[in-house]
Amino acid sequence: MISISQSSIFFLGSFAALLGTSYCAPANSPLRVETFIHQDVSLNMVSSLVIGSEAAMLIDLPLAISSAKSLNAWVRTKTNKPIVAAFTSHNHPDHYLGARIFLDEFPNATFYANPNAVEGITIGAPITSAYWSSVIGPSEVVQNASVPTPFPYSFFTLPGDPEYPIHLIQPLTGDTVDETLFWIPSSRTLISGDTVYGGKMHIFMADMLTPELTASWVSTLDFLSNMKPKVIIPGHSLANVSFVGTENIKSTREYLEFWQTEVEAKGSDYYTPQELYQLLDQRFPGRHDSTSEVLLNITVENFGKGGTRFAHFIDFTVYTDEKELDGWEL
Repeated sequence: MISISQSSIFFLGSFAALLGTSYCAPANSPLRVETFIHQDVSLNMVSSLVIGSEAAMLIDLPLAISSAKSLNAWVRTKTNKPIVAAFTSHNHPDHYLGARIFLDEFPNATFYANPNAVEGITIGAPITSAYWSSVIGPSEVVQNASVPTPFPYSFFTLPGDPEYPIHLIQPLTGDTVDETLFWIPSSRTLISGDTVYGGKMHIFMADMLTPELTASWVSTLDFLSNMKPKVIIPGHSLANVSFVGTENIKSTREYLEFWQTEVEAKGSDYYTPQELYQLLDQRFPGRHDSTSEVLLNITVENFGKGGTRFAHFIDFTVYTDEKELDGWEL
């Protein structure tokens, strides 16, 4: 087991791989989705660029300054159309903290998030900026993070494409509360944020401080499966492979169900961090990529007896009503 330190983050790599996968729109839709994985200090987060006939928008901004600069360069290679908006899917800093660098490059883009996420970012940005500065260095972290504008609507359209809406499905539970998912019905593409992880990764569980939160996340996966998407873009992935199909939903569910029966059901402090590490490593072997290892270590320290608890800026222990969390189910 490794500790969460500057050295353990930096051997993720000092550069962002300029990798991209394109999900071409069907003949009846002008919308195309390109994905970029931040294979560096930004924890393999996936940014999605949606390109329409006249304009484009981005979903999820990376943690680190260098990652955001690499993202800017990549976007320039993918489109010369104006970037009119950028969204973050939720309040975790690896999905918004580097937004200022992107917005400086594309000043006509408005930065949005759902109102609950905006509230969390407003509270959490100073705390997370200080934390990540201590981990990856202050030169990599925006100190005065951009706070998104609340977006209260359930869909939007890009200029020139009024008949092809992009739907915001929110708020849902993923690896935290109040997540926004982006659904493009014309191509049946789902940009899932951190409700779905790439199948070869350990999952960040540190916000799941009640069984109801984990159960609500499983309910989210049920809902997504029932939508029958053709393409599911996860919030984190080790490789920019094809995201066609539902395998990542299945693997995320498998991880959560194991957590429910073998960790949550045992009660708090049942395992030491070392024992919990071994349990998850044996059940999900071979997941030793640096990002996956970092996420695993945060999780086992947070739940293991005597471990170092993750610093939360939201009190997740109050989420004890699964019916309220899944209020979308009538």
